Amino acid sequence: MESRTQKRTREVPSYNEKPKVNPFLWFIDQFIRFRYIIGVLFLIIIIALNLNGSSIGSWDKIVSERSDDKKSDVIFGENREVRSDEWMVQTPFYFSQAESDYPVVNKQYGKEGQNMIIAYNSPVKDLTVIGKPFNWGFFFLGKERGLSFYWGFKIISMLLLSFELVMILTKRNKYLSLLGSFWITFSPSIQWWFMQHVGDLMFFTLAIMVASYYFIAKHENVLMRLFMMALIVINGIGFVLVLYPAHQVPLVYLILFWLFGTLIHFRKELVLDIWDLPIIIGGLGIIGFVLFHFYSTSKDAIDATLNTIYPGHREAEGGGRPQSDFFLFLTNWKIPFDNFNFHGTNNGEVASYFNFLPLTVLLSPFIFFSKKGREEKYMGAILGLFCLFIFGWTYFGYSHGIAKVLMLTYVTSTRSLVTLGFGAVLLSLWMINFIWEYTKIPWWIKLIFLGLIMIMATHSVTSSIMGLYFNNFEIFMTLVVFALIMFALLFKLKKFFILAMTILILVSGISVNPIVHGTGAIDKKTLAEEIVKIKKEDPNALWLSEDNLYNFTPALGVKTINSVRFYPDMKLWHKIDPKHKNEKYYNRYAHVRAFIDKGKTDFRLDRPDNFTVNLNFTDCKKLGIKYVISNRPLEDYNALNYAQFEKLYGPDKDKWTIYRLTFTSDEAQAEADVDIAPIGGTNNYQEIPQPAPAEDGYIN
Repeated sequence: MESRTQKRTREVPSYNEKPKVNPFLWFIDQFIRFRYIIGVLFLIIIIALNLNGSSIGSWDKIVSERSDDKKSDVIFGENREVRSDEWMVQTPFYFSQAESDYPVVNKQYGKEGQNMIIAYNSPVKDLTVIGKPFNWGFFFLGKERGLSFYWGFKIISMLLLSFELVMILTKRNKYLSLLGSFWITFSPSIQWWFMQHVGDLMFFTLAIMVASYYFIAKHENVLMRLFMMALIVINGIGFVLVLYPAHQVPLVYLILFWLFGTLIHFRKELVLDIWDLPIIIGGLGIIGFVLFHFYSTSKDAIDATLNTIYPGHREAEGGGRPQSDFFLFLTNWKIPFDNFNFHGTNNGEVASYFNFLPLTVLLSPFIFFSKKGREEKYMGAILGLFCLFIFGWTYFGYSHGIAKVLMLTYVTSTRSLVTLGFGAVLLSLWMINFIWEYTKIPWWIKLIFLGLIMIMATHSVTSSIMGLYFNNFEIFMTLVVFALIMFALLFKLKKFFILAMTILILVSGISVNPIVHGTGAIDKKTLAEEIVKIKKEDPNALWLSEDNLYNFTPALGVKTINSVRFYPDMKLWHKIDPKHKNEKYYNRYAHVRAFIDKGKTDFRLDRPDNFTVNLNFTDCKKLGIKYVISNRPLEDYNALNYAQFEKLYGPDKDKWTIYRLTFTSDEAQAEADVDIAPIGGTNNYQEIPQPAPAEDGYIN
């Protein structure tokens, strides 16, 4: 038998002997310990090196000729053409703001201009910018490095916020929290929509959840309460101003569930004091004041947006999602490397959160009846109830009356699936820590649960469009890896699980957006430089850009008739459509493609968010268009003796040409000339330019 002295000797290391330290774990510990300092250093490096994650290099396929002779600015990864909302819309919006000194209403868009708070919360010199911290860099760093600040600040802050939230969920399990920070931030759902509503709303939700928790948990510290309320104010304003109810409504429920559960958990320790009332009322008052300011300055734009045909007053019914949709995350590893284009969908639409929601449901009796970890169960209950609530809407749907009261009619089941995935990730992280720390489940039950989940996963893959996306070998390997990860989770093979999940997460998410140097994909184009040169000489002129070039010119600070509109420019369209016969085409959120044509002006709806207008010469004159960019030889129209196209630049290697548009004084004479001597097919002139395209070439 071992003596007491021997026990003490074994348990307590000698002062002369240093305990062995795993160098890898030591490095991880130091990384976690100094995470905020490391985050600031990485942000400085990103800005100094002028790096960003934008896919603006996709413009190279539309405008390729550069003045610096570079082929591409991409350092790592590839441009994602499918993310046109980012590179074709949002990033040009931000650049347009920089060129116009960040106005609330940017007059470079059409006749009336466009409200840029509504337009993807672009950077504006206005009170509302309080709620968009990742835009602050534009004001003191300029356009290029402002974009670097945007990407760097947003991704680093999301990593830090995710870490703090998972520390709360896992009772400060720092290694699982580190995994969770990457798991959330690099989830394909966030990365494929990083610069749009999903990335914004998940960021704000994480911040509000962390801040509200610590406001209550650290209630005795007045300075902590003030700091947390400041975070709630900033992110609360930002959350509201995203203006995308399909995600906002379910996330509001998540925040309310979280706040209610936290208050219940700390109900015994929480004692209100003299500081609570001024801090809470002051914080909510600031939020209310900023939102009132936004409404009063943007009321017309808000009303115009709400009165559009698309998206307008859509009412969702809920339900209808097949079982396979809840396993779409099995495609995550492949979609960064191969396009998913079945049944009208794409990579961004199928990008999902990898989660263990079905397994959590099966394990719930063991968690609920566990005698250990009672103080931690409230977290699981909060997240479980939220997931159950959103799952019910996504899979079954609720009656119209109930849905109306709960505001779920704003939430399509496709969008609620994304929010459900986010909640499922949080619940999965909580569940993993709980079963590792507190539960003992017989091995044979674990194997049964594993088998049931694998049957569901196999059926989901083979009976859905995933079966078309994967070949047989990929199906087999995907299911094997999924089974191994669940096996490691259930049998507490912690190191293997964390390593496997880290690899899977990084493969699925870290390569979605490219690492790019600078903004040369727009600024360094010879076409762009010529546009800027003309703009300096004639700053107030109105431009038209044909084909898919429509949102290129606004990025250069040029006043443009056609671009991307969040709400219609009624002043512009009513000038050529005084009887409003074509309002069904342009009264919508829309990518506006335009062409100049000798025939009658007509509109064509290409998609719910995309229409084409063919403008005749007379309407071009009415609108006051002075410069046209086209890849068609518009100078051939000069022979018609009315619209005169003077070539100022081009054609370049992509056939883009800049024309100055003028008109002869006698329109009637021009029409007579057409009747007397129609052109085309003669030796004196080239062929008349090809007609405006009949088929939509818009990049999804």
